[in-house]
Amino acid sequence: MSYSRLGVYGGTFNPLHIGHLIIAQEFYEQCGLDRVLLMPSARPPHKAPDGIAPPEDRYRMALAAVTHDNRFEVSDLEIRRPGLSYTIETLEALRETYGPGCRLFFAIGMDSLVDMGTWRDPDRVFGLATIVAVARPGVDIRLAPTPWRDRVITLQTPEVDISSTDIRRRVAEGRSIRYLVPESVERYIREHRLYTA
Repeated sequence: MSYSRLGVYGGTFNPLHIGHLIIAQEFYEQCGLDRVLLMPSARPPHKAPDGIAPPEDRYRMALAAVTHDNRFEVSDLEIRRPGLSYTIETLEALRETYGPGCRLFFAIGMDSLVDMGTWRDPDRVFGLATIVAVARPGVDIRLAPTPWRDRVITLQTPEVDISSTDIRRRVAEGRSIRYLVPESVERYIREHRLYTA
């Protein structure tokens, strides 16, 4: 399928929760996108592997969460690719798949923008996609490196204090995660016994 404006929203999604979906919806609407690709990372280079569910489970949870919403699609691109999940490689692969007529928008957290200097080939990342920084409480865009901070779109979203870390802790403690994740994700976690102590 061809798109003129394609959003890419990557993350560990360990698990995907309501906060992620709110960001995806705001990304879609505020940037006037044709579709948002949710991109679970297989092996994120900036995160320790401890406590991360297998990539296939995180992919299936994301798929279950958005299967009936045609604004969103889940990509297994990073899961299929061996090695660490570098953004530059993902964007290059998407550019090849969707062609030069498709404008790519890549959503990152404001905290990631501040750390952009540690990314692989950040100038090329900016050359391949319009970077959309999701506002984070307590993170000031002025902390981001000067070459990049003036080239981003800032995405304002409702503040929803839900974290994957807290969800995993609740599951391990046998507590409810209802209303924190879609029902389909809650069911998947329960049926596959993810995050249990």
